[in-house]
Amino acid sequence: MGIPEVVDIIVAGGGPAGCALAGRLAKADPNLQVLLIEAGPNNKDDPMVFTPGVYPRNMRILDSDKARFYYDSNPSTHLRGRKSIVPCAQVLGGGSSINFQMYTRASASDWDDFKMPGWSAKDLLPIMKRIENYQKPANNDTHGFDGPIAISNGGWIAPIAQDFLRAAGAVGIPTTDDLQDLDTAHAAEIWAKWINKDTGRRSDAASGYVHPVMAAQTNLHLLCNSKASRVIFEGTKAVGVAFVNVKPGHNKDNKETVVKARKMVVLTSGTLGTPQILERSGIGGKDVLDKAGVKTLVDLPGVGKQYQDHYTTFSVFRARQSEPTIDDWLRGDPATHERLTLQYQLTKSGPLASNGIDAGFKMRPTEKELEEMGPAFRKYWDSYFKDKPDKPLMFGSIVNGHFGDHSLVPPGKYFSMFQYLEYPFSRGSIHIQSANPYEDPIFDSGFLNNAEADIPPIRWSYKKVREIARRMDAYRGELTSCHPHFHPASPAAAEDVDLETAREILGPLALTNGIHMGTWSRPAKHEPNKVREDIVYTKEDDEAIDNWVRDHVETTWHSLGTCAMKPRENEGVLDARLNVYGTTNLKVGDLSLCPDNLGTNTYSSALLCGEKCADLIVEELGLTIQNPHAPKARYTMA
Repeated sequence: MGIPEVVDIIVAGGGPAGCALAGRLAKADPNLQVLLIEAGPNNKDDPMVFTPGVYPRNMRILDSDKARFYYDSNPSTHLRGRKSIVPCAQVLGGGSSINFQMYTRASASDWDDFKMPGWSAKDLLPIMKRIENYQKPANNDTHGFDGPIAISNGGWIAPIAQDFLRAAGAVGIPTTDDLQDLDTAHAAEIWAKWINKDTGRRSDAASGYVHPVMAAQTNLHLLCNSKASRVIFEGTKAVGVAFVNVKPGHNKDNKETVVKARKMVVLTSGTLGTPQILERSGIGGKDVLDKAGVKTLVDLPGVGKQYQDHYTTFSVFRARQSEPTIDDWLRGDPATHERLTLQYQLTKSGPLASNGIDAGFKMRPTEKELEEMGPAFRKYWDSYFKDKPDKPLMFGSIVNGHFGDHSLVPPGKYFSMFQYLEYPFSRGSIHIQSANPYEDPIFDSGFLNNAEADIPPIRWSYKKVREIARRMDAYRGELTSCHPHFHPASPAAAEDVDLETAREILGPLALTNGIHMGTWSRPAKHEPNKVREDIVYTKEDDEAIDNWVRDHVETTWHSLGTCAMKPRENEGVLDARLNVYGTTNLKVGDLSLCPDNLGTNTYSSALLCGEKCADLIVEELGLTIQNPHAPKARYTMA
């Protein structure tokens, strides 16, 4: 069946927010004609989407067919001449179809900091619960159990997760049973996952909101492999969307096709896509539009500004040979692939029903650690974190293997530690160069352009996770290529594998195997019962860490903030009801609306933005979304 030329509501962008929004609207009224436009392919029943354990493939740029990659337009002096790369999902379900499946939620103060009516944590809690099919025991009233998106511990938890929790406790990070209660900011837990424990499948947004509605109703229309180019206006009233076909094999000179909207257009093309659509439509800073040759319809200088992300670095450690890791799977061992695939197909369990990230922490520094970070960082701490005890400064997690290229490292078992800076003070931007939807934008990630605020926490977190690793029973040294380049004589120099473990890995020829042994340095005898003292770092060691951060810091795929919901005079783009200033019948419902950062893996927040936008629209249309978690109100939320 073809796509109608006129519908009631067009949702432009099929990521988590767009799927939640379109599905909720279509279900609210079977007579409401809703069109969802997505630039990528349909994800329905795609084993590369629904099988949780295959997601590392999405990190491989050359192999990925479900992501678009944005590159910094210019080398960054803040990254020592490096360009950053920010992947953006281009598949139905967006990031929920290809992400790491790590379930976290923002702190209550994150939403309160928006300072917009209807957007406090208390206001949003019923929607948070409406989203969730929480498949873990709960000891608080912040989770929901009958929503469309499942959360569980997955189909396998590696033994190293408990090893990690014990070692985290040894360095002052206690264990809790629910780190996602909106308040706890310093603890470790078994990390939950966006995986349905009953089916063993990934809990992506399209499978939760779009496919079930389309199977039961005829009023939700889906247009994939089509990129929204611009909004069509009559005056300043949005009346439709122009799109182009981006299916592989089609030329980039395809002409636009227009579909009309009787009631509303909502942009949900993400933090990187939505501002480009607005600017191509004549909505943005006049200086930007003039340079791009686009006539200004509404002068909104905030469009495309205040780009934010979360920053990650990861360090890799050697694990004992007896440790069950996913390294053989990651290195492509045929027998392991056959065994794990068969286990998953027959039982929906095992490593392929997991993401290999079974434990993690949120963390705030002690007073002593704050002093060690230096006085320059203190002002940021005092102004932003000090009086908000629910805000963690850093996240961290353990990965049960090495996600890098195994052909470049010695054989063996590994575990990795990821550190995430949740509230960077650095900011970037994205703007179009022309009205051509195929031309690359001018993108500045802004990574580390406020180094005095953003580097000290990452440096501190690196030291912290290193101390956790050194206290784990599985620890057998460090992969030196994945650590800072300390002076060899420094006590901070990375400890590589001891000769006993080298023999374990390589056999009796380990001592004479110069090829492999040449990659190992500063051997360290493993002593599992030794009480380890914290490494003492010098000023030169700190500089080595800082340079390593600049050389290796990466995106977490958590982009937000380029169409901020705040007063227009403060470079705001949206009001509290998500209307684009200066227009009618046009809203934005994705993570670009965030006026400040959110300390979380952002899938949960993207769903929340889409659901909140649905509530606003059904209220305006006089419809109803059923929600058992909602307080009594003039209309019922779902």
